[in-house]
Amino acid sequence: MIVKVGTFNVLNLALPEVPYYPDELPYSIAEFDRKAAWIGEQLRRMDADVVGFQEVFAEAALREVCARSQAFASATVVAPGADGASGPRVGLATNLPLAEPAVSITDFPPGLHTAVDGIALPVGTFSRPVLRARVAFSPTVTVTVFVVHLKSKRPIVDVTIPPHDPREEALGKARSLIRRTAEAAALRFLVLDEVVGNSGPVIVLGDLNDGPRAVSTEIVAGDLPSRFWPRGPELRQAYWDRALYSAHELQARNIGRDVGYSHIFNSHYENLDHILVSQEFYDRNPNRLGELANLRHFNDHLVDNQLSNDRPDRTTSDHAQLVAEIDLRA
Repeated sequence: MIVKVGTFNVLNLALPEVPYYPDELPYSIAEFDRKAAWIGEQLRRMDADVVGFQEVFAEAALREVCARSQAFASATVVAPGADGASGPRVGLATNLPLAEPAVSITDFPPGLHTAVDGIALPVGTFSRPVLRARVAFSPTVTVTVFVVHLKSKRPIVDVTIPPHDPREEALGKARSLIRRTAEAAALRFLVLDEVVGNSGPVIVLGDLNDGPRAVSTEIVAGDLPSRFWPRGPELRQAYWDRALYSAHELQARNIGRDVGYSHIFNSHYENLDHILVSQEFYDRNPNRLGELANLRHFNDHLVDNQLSNDRPDRTTSDHAQLVAEIDLRA
């Protein structure tokens, strides 16, 4: 049995004629129709059972585009807090049953504010709340799915300082990095609550705004034991039990090359969008419940603006869509 899970940054999905950012014009009715048609077609192409969404401004807009697609016309669709006025949120569409209602998590879990050498995390909330859902992949396999959107690389700047000040640009990027890594640590705590000491599988779907080997992504995934460390089978088992595995890296290992990308900025081809799976779907785990069979990137709409005169179109997306195919064992 194959179950397909995907992640989709929809780029500012808001209702027509409703402002979503102060410096952006609202979508016209015609623009929204084009955006909804494009998203619906991408969902049809993805052909996934479960999709996590980022940059959803209105749950009603997400329900509308899912209804227009053949893939999620009768799905369960949720985007907690996406009321059109509270900024971007994450959402979920699933054709598989939910074992319980999805939960939105804004506050960091306890234990993240302990100071060491006088240094503590200065952040206590997610900039975009995390969505946690428990999805029944089969009658015997229920998976905890986290849909996430960590802080972007866009600098957090002091608006009282004139723009393009190089020192403020450096500080702004540092502030963004601090927030993103703090959110990564908080997400890691949420993952640990689900995976440690049990065989309950976890999947993280989302835009982590950094590559597979970035420190923030490694924080979310956790450390893996190396060949000689740590010593002792029990410690090594503990590390495997709590680790997450990147579908992108598993795919690259299986095919012998790294050819995927999900975002292009100034000719930098990056993988900012991720699907991370726990050891229950890792092909080297002899007790696995299934394994990653394939990872697909839907990125043919992305444009390298250093090479092309085509301008970005806000009725599409500036991110690729990813779909992981998970083969459940009988």
